[in-house]
Amino acid sequence: MSEQQYPFALPLGTQISGYEIVRVLGVGGFGITYEGFNPVTRRRAAIKEFFPRGIASRENATQVVFAREDTDVVAWALERFRRSTTELCDFAHPNIVTVLNYVPANETGYMFMEQVEGETLEQWLRKKETPVSLDELRVVLEPICDALEYVHSRKFIHRDIAPDNIMIRKDGRPMLIDFGAIKIIAQTAQTRAASGRSYGVAKQHYSPPEQMDEDADLDPRADVYALGAVLYRAVTGSPPVDADKRKNDLVLKGADPYVTVAQTARTALPQAVIDIIDRSLSLKPAIRPSSIAEFRAGLKDDGVKTAAVKPTAATKKVEPMPTPGFSGPGAKVAAPPSPAQPQPLTSDMSPRATSRSWIGFAAIAAAVLIIVGVVAASLTSTTTTTTTTTTTPPQKQPPVGNARAAIERAEKQASDGNHRDAVASYAEVLRLAGNDNALRVAALKGRAASYGELNQYAEQIADLTEAIRLEPNDPDNYAHRSHGYYFLKEYDRAISDQTRAIQMNSRSGYYFSLRGRSNLAKKDYIAAVADYSDAIRLSPQTALYYARRGAAHGYRSDFGRALNDYAEAIKLAPSEANYYRERSDIYAGRADATAASRASDLNLAKADLDLVIRGKDAMPADIEKRGLIFEKLGNRTEALADFRAALARDPNRSISRQAIQRLGG
Repeated sequence: MSEQQYPFALPLGTQISGYEIVRVLGVGGFGITYEGFNPVTRRRAAIKEFFPRGIASRENATQVVFAREDTDVVAWALERFRRSTTELCDFAHPNIVTVLNYVPANETGYMFMEQVEGETLEQWLRKKETPVSLDELRVVLEPICDALEYVHSRKFIHRDIAPDNIMIRKDGRPMLIDFGAIKIIAQTAQTRAASGRSYGVAKQHYSPPEQMDEDADLDPRADVYALGAVLYRAVTGSPPVDADKRKNDLVLKGADPYVTVAQTARTALPQAVIDIIDRSLSLKPAIRPSSIAEFRAGLKDDGVKTAAVKPTAATKKVEPMPTPGFSGPGAKVAAPPSPAQPQPLTSDMSPRATSRSWIGFAAIAAAVLIIVGVVAASLTSTTTTTTTTTTTPPQKQPPVGNARAAIERAEKQASDGNHRDAVASYAEVLRLAGNDNALRVAALKGRAASYGELNQYAEQIADLTEAIRLEPNDPDNYAHRSHGYYFLKEYDRAISDQTRAIQMNSRSGYYFSLRGRSNLAKKDYIAAVADYSDAIRLSPQTALYYARRGAAHGYRSDFGRALNDYAEAIKLAPSEANYYRERSDIYAGRADATAASRASDLNLAKADLDLVIRGKDAMPADIEKRGLIFEKLGNRTEALADFRAALARDPNRSISRQAIQRLGG
């Protein structure tokens, strides 16, 4: 483990209740999980530290700290974490991970559990070279069903059943781990700290639709849905369509995109098993099996009728779900426009800048296609006869050749900034490309980029939606489409696309930063902090990510963390004027909020503006802001000078005009 990889983790060797931290096992939105070793008992334990990302930080290597304004919600969350851990300590079942103890330390809490050695069900399924048989699955699922019946008898709902939360020990025993009820506590703390609201915890593809409803009263049918999704993934090779998408498609398109087991199974199944899986995955709880007992009865019933399903010819590879972290190499991301309130933080990239890189991708695709065409042409021989002198008439250029010429022309127009002509040329490519999907995708992406340059975002989204249909496994398609949604202010759709891109490639800091930008625009500052922290973890040398996280901290009046982030951004990019402007606003905001350091903070804000005003990028707004600071410091002469200078450069500065009248100048 490196400090750079897990910057918020406890140092190795830290002791908690007799256990030494020997390594980090995982990092998520809930907190950090460690492997601990007790040198006296020689026992090992998995130790979960309550460290909700976005609202927790660390001082002096070990102490967990929270913002002062979050004190009440943190106290609430820690008490419920303690209480839930204590309840889980009472669980005793051979197929449920044993929770050993709760330990308060370092201003937070720790859950001690037995450490399970083995592999997850997801890992086991991926390793299998042939489709898994129903008999093999029963060996795993029967004990898990038994464990869930035990959980439900204790009036608990697991809420987080998925292939990566079912462990198969080295001795072959399946184990149920990671109760979602615990995660709800951390997520509720995060959302309440930001907005006073709480939301359900859901795992994409595996959670039922009602689990996202904070007012829903969940019953065992929620876990039945998740267990059905696990079985669906095992027999088909892919998880079912996410419940949220299914709901949206029903509303927007009038059809549920769910694909039945009979259409997708890779091995022959009894009809009863097919029926129980499809019923379990109903969006309506009333249609599902009412209990785990009813679900497992369907698994046992082989029936007289075997299903007419046949193994599919090809196995679709299932991409792993990402493990969320805290803070990769990523390209510089467009910063969001500043929210209307508070004003201080500025945008540092325009809509025009965001689509520039797509043109390069389409150009590369076109170049590759042209090269392929040339090579193919060179391999084609021309046959002539020696018995006559017949001249072969020239052949008409095939349509695909015309399409390649058109895409080359479109790329040239786009690179020259002639986007309206580029749109027309890309349309010609699409007309001529026929069934050549590679050409069609390149043209759709190129035209989408030009639409973005023309601020025609609805058209941009339409082209990228078609590109996704033809090329569904490229995360860039989703990231690019999210730009269109973002600039149309459809932030939830942008976040959905950005989340999909992250799921397909969780090593891209750029994708996390895009989602952080959308969360900033939504004023979901806790989520923005978490996303930019992930971006920083993956790309720690990108100054913009620190600045944007600093902005999110600033909007939450967490001035100390905001200033730390801007200091890092300025260290990495000392010539970027925007970072000094924004840091000046943070100092000014703290001056307004904290009377004790008011004069000191105002002078620090003025010092940052002095640097900006002396530079080549100075704007009338910078001079006006400095004038307001002089006024707050009681320096009337300097304030009037700045207000007059701002008006000289921009006569429409109403704030400066009003200030001059206010000061009697």
